[in-house]
Amino acid sequence: MQLLCSGMSRFLYKGSMRYLGIDFGLKRIGLAISDESNKIAFGLNTLENRGPKDFFNNIKLLINKYNISKIVIGFPTNMDGTPGNLSRELSKFIDTLKKIPEVEIITWDERLTSVEGGKIARELGKKDKGTIDRIAATLILQSYLDYINRLTTPEGPSTL
Repeated sequence: MQLLCSGMSRFLYKGSMRYLGIDFGLKRIGLAISDESNKIAFGLNTLENRGPKDFFNNIKLLINKYNISKIVIGFPTNMDGTPGNLSRELSKFIDTLKKIPEVEIITWDERLTSVEGGKIARELGKKDKGTIDRIAATLILQSYLDYINRLTTPEGPSTL
């Protein structure tokens, strides 16, 4: 995988355990990372998809560099809840990730994240697909972080 877009990586330091968000695509893979408190997601970069082995090696480097304990990977789901077109291909990549013993793998519904990512990119004046994939990864990870943080607050899940 070739690095296409650099993001917040120069501002992130190894410390507490962080989460990595992934928006999988056949051409590109968008990445996002959580802050040390696992409350806020930031776009990291976009990788060119060059197959499971290259993906595994790049993710392993990120795990070591940022002290990743959990990977949240967007799972393509149709609007009716059935698995999406990329689900079979993504399953191969997930199987590769499961070979990393120190990291928990979470699949997360990614419905409409690429569409929303495209809207946000246009609002920012960005048109490249790498930016859209990175934003989609950020949306996937932020959705997961919001979910787990609602579950772990003293008040419990919000009633709003």
